[in-house]
Amino acid sequence: MFALIAAYVFVSYGRIKPDDGVICEGVKVGQIEIGGMSGDEAWQAVNAYTEGRLNRVVEVDVSGQTVTSTVGELGYAFSAGDFLEKAMAVGKSGTMIENYKQIKEASQGKISYPIEATFDDQVLKKFVKKKCRKLCTEAKNATVKMKDGNFVYTKSREGVSLDVDETCQQIKQAIEEAQGEDVIRVTANVKVEQPKVSYEAAAKCKDKIGTFSTTFSAGNVNRSKNLANAARLINGSVLYPGETFSVHDTISPLTEENGYYEAASYNNGKVEDSLGGGVCQVSTTLYNAVLRAELEIEERSPHSMVVSYVKPSMDAAIAGDYKDFKFKNNTDVPVYIQGGTYGGTISFTIYGEETRSSDRKIRFESEVTDTIEPGADKVTYDKTKPESYMTVTQEAHTGYKAKLWKIVTENGKETKTQINSSTYSASPRYVTKGSMKEPKKTPKPEETKKPRATKAPSTRAPRRDSTGGGTGAAANPGNTAGNTGSAGQSQGAPSGQDPAGAQDPGTAQNPGAGQDAGTTP
Repeated sequence: MFALIAAYVFVSYGRIKPDDGVICEGVKVGQIEIGGMSGDEAWQAVNAYTEGRLNRVVEVDVSGQTVTSTVGELGYAFSAGDFLEKAMAVGKSGTMIENYKQIKEASQGKISYPIEATFDDQVLKKFVKKKCRKLCTEAKNATVKMKDGNFVYTKSREGVSLDVDETCQQIKQAIEEAQGEDVIRVTANVKVEQPKVSYEAAAKCKDKIGTFSTTFSAGNVNRSKNLANAARLINGSVLYPGETFSVHDTISPLTEENGYYEAASYNNGKVEDSLGGGVCQVSTTLYNAVLRAELEIEERSPHSMVVSYVKPSMDAAIAGDYKDFKFKNNTDVPVYIQGGTYGGTISFTIYGEETRSSDRKIRFESEVTDTIEPGADKVTYDKTKPESYMTVTQEAHTGYKAKLWKIVTENGKETKTQINSSTYSASPRYVTKGSMKEPKKTPKPEETKKPRATKAPSTRAPRRDSTGGGTGAAANPGNTAGNTGSAGQSQGAPSGQDPAGAQDPGTAQNPGAGQDAGTTP
């Protein structure tokens, strides 16, 4: 019996055995019949099928407008893997009985190799964002502008938004479920969006709800320019309901290219020049206008030291990206900010809808709770200056702790609420002194006194001998003449004014006696 079955199988296998180089009948790749084909024919048939699937058109309807692409362009790829080698081995690679069994299975459609699809989500999402979403129109709010002192309003417009993720999912599902159709049609997931601000709401922005001004020295040219520039950048800003306004983001960057100059500002307890110096007065003035408009304050910081243009706790500092003044429009209509400098005054006015009662009165009070003394001078020594030199490079600043109170009177009742608290550091006086030693002064020499002149000696006539001097003289002729001469001189100059004596260079006119500088009188 076994031999009979084996003979039957042998005879039957011989009749249905696939030829060499030909795929067994009934073998499939996906839905493609490749039985009876050569390897090249099977490969071409599968490629034609996958390329046909990749080239199928996909049409996406976006609010009545159509965006067209192909399955391949949307990130799909198809692959049958290494089907060819396996398909060529069906009915040939095993024993006769195994081969016969495979041939029978193939004829029953039981041998099929899958075509696998791969998909790149990012490619599809990029298509939806760039090609489909651009056909949507955003809702447009009514706008508020001021022209020639009057408000001008524009109309609002509905918009259409597209759900990117949901639309991607719809496209994928349509491609995977498509049968043999050449065009795959999908409707994008869109919805109508209403504008946040209608024309009616915008038109309510017409009332002055808060205003404030501070003064500055117009003579400080660079600082004045900084204030005017920052006010210009803020002027005309519109804040829609629920939006937050940042002074830092609006007036930055503080660069020359953005219209700023070097001017004084606080830096670590010292006053130093920096680009945009003075813009804190802009944020401070706006802060006080916003307080009076009773909008929601989201962020506010005090200066490191007190300022002169408002009382303590009424300021709002701007510094880098760590100090900002932010406030939120917590009303139902837009608010419009008008600001600018006029002479030595900077002003801000907030416009919106006045909904407060007419008898509501608001005022703000600054309360200093503590005073901090500046302490001893900070001295810097300059070796190039003498010890007698001293100059004050920065005056001392007293520190304070303060609170700001909001006092509301309405319907005859008064309420008091704390708005903020602030601490201002004290800063000592900064002094520069000289440290260079000064040379000792040389004493002035005393003036030499003029010596007194030597008196001329007086010449007196010799006394006559009363006992016979005259007789002796008369008797002696030789002496007579001599004595006569002496007597003549004595009698002629009794007081020492003998001409011969007056001209004697050894007496009154002797330079050695009267004119010798080395002689001490």
